[in-house]
Amino acid sequence: MNWRKVLTDPSFWILLGVNVWMLYSFEHNPQIFTTLIWLYWTQSVLYGLFNFLDMETVRKADMSGMDIKPLKDMSGKQAARTAGWFFLVHYGGFHFAYFIYLLITKHSGPFDWDMYKKVIAAFLVFQVINFVQHKIQDRTRSANIGRMFAIPYLRIVPMHLCILLPAFFHWTNLTVFLVLKIITDMIMYVITNSYYKKDITVADATSVNLESTISSQ
Repeated sequence: MNWRKVLTDPSFWILLGVNVWMLYSFEHNPQIFTTLIWLYWTQSVLYGLFNFLDMETVRKADMSGMDIKPLKDMSGKQAARTAGWFFLVHYGGFHFAYFIYLLITKHSGPFDWDMYKKVIAAFLVFQVINFVQHKIQDRTRSANIGRMFAIPYLRIVPMHLCILLPAFFHWTNLTVFLVLKIITDMIMYVITNSYYKKDITVADATSVNLESTISSQ
């Protein structure tokens, strides 16, 4: 792992800064936990949306990690775009069900629209920078669609644990948990981005399948 590249990556610092600001805001006003829940949900949706756009705009697609029979009869770009739509329906359906769950779950505290808009704007900047970086990398390597399909699910695990665990275990002091969420979120960002940025040729990736991709994270 090239830590020099990590520490000079503006998206890394935007993500860290936004997370720290949310923690700072919660420390000074614990009533904003409802706002944090919806921020984490929206952040997760943005990950999925930009990943879909990433899959739909790849230049060279390596489908060796996608063991879906209909895709094997398609050309690389066509298969990648079909996989992108499949991802959108699968990921979007999960988040729609999650949206309904959050609506019917009672959360105390006001909703801070001003904070919500500022944080989402920062996350959008973060995602745009990431997207541009990925498109630049696409010029010199084949994109492994299986990995692109799996990575968003790995990235969102810390966020959704932060939403669900306090509700299940009735935790009231969430500061330590939010700190752990930030640490886990940043570690997952570094791991997945480092994994994504590796130069992958079709020949090198032929032995990779979706199951080994998930277990390797």
